[in-house]
This record gives sequence, C-alpha cells and structure tokens, in this order.
Amino acid sequence: MSNDLNSTRELLVDLHTRMKDAELVVWSGGNISQRVEGGFVIKPSGLLYDELTPESMIHCDLDGNVIAGDRAPSSDTASHAYVYRNMPEVGGVVHTHSNYACGFAAAEKSIPCVLTAIADE
Repeated sequence: MSNDLNSTRELLVDLHTRMKDAELVVWSGGNISQRVEGGFVIKPSGLLYDELTPESMIHCDLDGNVIAGDRAPSSDTASHAYVYRNMPEVGGVVHTHSNYACGFAAAEKSIPCVLTAIADE
C-alpha cells in the first residue's frame, strides 16, 4: 500500500484503464479503490474511464466522507468504506461488471467450480 496520495491516484487511473481495456467494465460502471493512511482513494461517480485523471480521484475517510476531491465519490463508496473499516488487512477493492459475472447474477445462477482457482476460494 502506497502512503503517497499522488502515486495512489496515478496508479488508480492506470488500473481503471486496464480494467476498461480488458472489457471488465463499460461506460462508467465499476471501480477500484485503494487504502491510504486514514482512508482510501476511489473513482468519482459517473466519470467515464477515458476522462479519469489523478486529480479526479476522490480521497475519502473510512466512513466514506470526502476528504479531498471536486466530484462526488462512486456510488459504491459506502461498500468500499465498510470493507476497509471492518477488514484492516484489505488494501484495495475491485468492483467490475464483467459480462459473464453479470450474466450469472442476472440468471440467478451460481458460478460452477470448474477451475482449481475457484476451488481455492
């Protein structure tokens, strides 16, 4: 975990770009956050991936209140804050909208255990 807020913001822009390029998200859905001292940094709400800049990232406290940023934080901020407050070992949260995972969820189907990586979880 980086304590340098600027490095964290730059890293998150890069990770969001990678997530979009991997087609795990579309439009502005999904987000990544990273824990920093006293809180976390998260993507702003509604901003398209191609519009993200390090300056647009939102710094929140562990209750999800904005410490620094000009926009509203992600609509998932409360969920990320809950994880960080209750699981101090977690350094980051990734929330995607992959087509396959969304398809299984919409069909109310469990994901079959077909890989050892799934079995490990």
